[in-house]
Amino acid sequence: CGISSSGSGFVIAQDRVVTNAHVVAGVDQPIVELPGREARDGQVVYFDPIGDIAVIAVDDLDAAPLEVVPVLAPGSAAAVQGYPHGGPFESMSAAVLAIGMVPVPDIYDDSSNPREIYTLDANVRPGNSGGPVLTAAGDVAGLVFARGGDDETRGYASTSTELAPIVAGASGGRSPVSPGTGARCPSVQTGTAAPAVRRGASRPTAVGMLAASDPTGSDNNRTSAL
Repeated sequence: CGISSSGSGFVIAQDRVVTNAHVVAGVDQPIVELPGREARDGQVVYFDPIGDIAVIAVDDLDAAPLEVVPVLAPGSAAAVQGYPHGGPFESMSAAVLAIGMVPVPDIYDDSSNPREIYTLDANVRPGNSGGPVLTAAGDVAGLVFARGGDDETRGYASTSTELAPIVAGASGGRSPVSPGTGARCPSVQTGTAAPAVRRGASRPTAVGMLAASDPTGSDNNRTSAL
């Protein structure tokens, strides 16, 4: 996250991409591009401003979904993938420092609600929002949503506990829903000492670009699909 119009996302079911709600907030028609293919229009079919999760339906996306696995333990090595600052694609080493239920503001900063999140040792940057936290095997264990406000080596992600119910129902959502209005990026204050880390698995073949047009026509929000 950050002061940026970029984000990331990944395929969670047939013709379905998940990202952060704050990435597509206020966007009527996201556009998904996979490498070497034409751009495709998408529709937001799930939008949760409290959990900061959104699902985009894209017809004929033709990309295999990533598997969502149980929560990683503190000390686990991982990787964060996405398109910081709008690209190019990067896969960076990460480590799980802590897991806990933490009050997190919703995307409009109207209220705070407890969410199970990871504190990560990872250089999360603007544009990484909505990207996956991957295990060493390349499976999804979380969804990046914020970076440390005063520590560039801290990142924050929703755990797979938060993500799994969304994945389970992703294929059923077919009707467009309101993507709300433009949002602020969430902030979290927590952290701990970092253990040693190693690079997680990379899934470059699953990477694509998702762009979301500002409904005012004055600018473009860009996100990327894994």
